Amino acid sequence: MGVALVSRKPLPRNGLRRRGEILSCCPHEDRRKMMSLFARAGLLVALALTMPTAVAAQGTQVFHAPDGSYTFSYPQNFVLDHEFADGTGDVTGVTASSSTNGDVIITLLGPRDAGDIKEASEATRPRITDDFSRAIAPLPSTTLRSSSMTTMLGGPAVDMVFQNVRMPFSRERPQLKRYVFTIANGKAYNFECVYRADKAEQFAPACDLAVSTVRLRDDAVKAKPAGARDNVGTAPPAAGSCTKEELNKRSMQVMEITSNTMMKDQSPATIERLRKAHEAMRVVDARAGQAPSARDCRDIDAIIATLK
Repeated sequence: MGVALVSRKPLPRNGLRRRGEILSCCPHEDRRKMMSLFARAGLLVALALTMPTAVAAQGTQVFHAPDGSYTFSYPQNFVLDHEFADGTGDVTGVTASSSTNGDVIITLLGPRDAGDIKEASEATRPRITDDFSRAIAPLPSTTLRSSSMTTMLGGPAVDMVFQNVRMPFSRERPQLKRYVFTIANGKAYNFECVYRADKAEQFAPACDLAVSTVRLRDDAVKAKPAGARDNVGTAPPAAGSCTKEELNKRSMQVMEITSNTMMKDQSPATIERLRKAHEAMRVVDARAGQAPSARDCRDIDAIIATLK
């Protein structure tokens, strides 16, 4: 059994969107290559080098899921996206769709059953990409442009970009459909970001922002060990208590600190400081593997301290 996906009604030809009932998680209908794996929180360094100036310059706000299950940040030039094109129905994400922009949509789908795929990793990336390709690109009009690793919800994620040319011989501009997939707490989640290929430089950063800032409702409780102080790292782990989960919690803190720092300061010196911190984290991650030691958690704590 592969990754469960979602079925929606196709986008109308006039550029206005209408959605049907969500059945499972990514569209079956006809719907930049991201940086290679920076390990754990490396996505934020990539963002620091490629996009934060534009996003930060226009400001951001926070999307709250209607059921309170998750939040993510998005640019202020986006608005809430509703189930139906007339602005009625449930809030499903955010949008910047217009006659000039075309369809621009950011939606988080999940949680759902991950099937027999237990993690998002380099080893499972081909399988995940294949499952999405069968669901997203059943017709020749939609092709896979790239598949790479990134970070979401504190762990590895697969970042897939598909290009859709609904009418190959028409003047219609190709559309990109990007899916960033991960597994957290045993459940599957993925962002769906839709924008025109010729506007990727303008709207891909909004997708990057959402992916790097998404938080599940219970994360703050689960990620705060006993003795930890709010927003200032974690208490040193006892000998032998550093698990993969504990190391991932510390990575979430690095992501939060980096995101907040980049919103306030995008100077070359700050970017270089963040780059060095993430390079150090990559070294720890490679050393820790699937069986981290207390030293690994302490080293990540030290990296967090350098970011304050």
